[in-house]
Amino acid sequence: MRFLIIILLLTSICSCTEQWSCNETYAIEQFKLKNSTGLFLNYSSNPYQNQDPAYIQDVKKNLLQNNTYCGLRYTDSTKTNYELKTFESLVSLLENQFNVTHKGKCGVCSTTQDLVVYLEKDLTQPVRWCGLRYFYSKKQNIQCLLDLGFTYPCAQIWYYNTINTRKQCGGICFLSYIFNQPFVVDGHLNKCLQCDEDKSGPIFKYESGRTRRDSGIDSEIERPSDTIYNMDHCYY
Repeated sequence: MRFLIIILLLTSICSCTEQWSCNETYAIEQFKLKNSTGLFLNYSSNPYQNQDPAYIQDVKKNLLQNNTYCGLRYTDSTKTNYELKTFESLVSLLENQFNVTHKGKCGVCSTTQDLVVYLEKDLTQPVRWCGLRYFYSKKQNIQCLLDLGFTYPCAQIWYYNTINTRKQCGGICFLSYIFNQPFVVDGHLNKCLQCDEDKSGPIFKYESGRTRRDSGIDSEIERPSDTIYNMDHCYY
């Protein structure tokens, strides 16, 4: 019987379409009321400067893995408080009565508060604006990200991602911005976005946990449909 239930749950997750099985607006309002019982610590240093070989190896391993899931489980009868946990398989996640909140391991942006930001806003332009407007101020840049609704650790990793991309891809991205290049050119990311994905993406994904694609959320940047995990967020 338990095996049958798991199969049914797997089917319900994997066969969902772009149309949510619940009211999206209502779900977002409900997620705003949730509280994580395991808060992520604020960063004390820039993870992009971490040269520990074991850390670098973990980042590379995470980039190659495609079988981990971040699960959410409520810890009270009112479904107000929840815990997050990474699972090595979807079957294991379901057996432990967790809900999938995104594909990949849990990280600092895996909270429902950050999920709400991902669902309500297309972040490409707002995050870029924070980085451009507060180019010389870490404090103001992070505050700009906090004003979007992020938790503090999630705002930090977005900031560190911006700083690393500026360092690694500054010239390319300046030209892209000046000439107002579209995000996708002939089916490929423009050089700025590709540089960001190559140079900053692995550590960002490792630290943030949640990304739009792994959460089944479309963005202003057109992506192949097979790179966007097919799910909705009706587990409120």
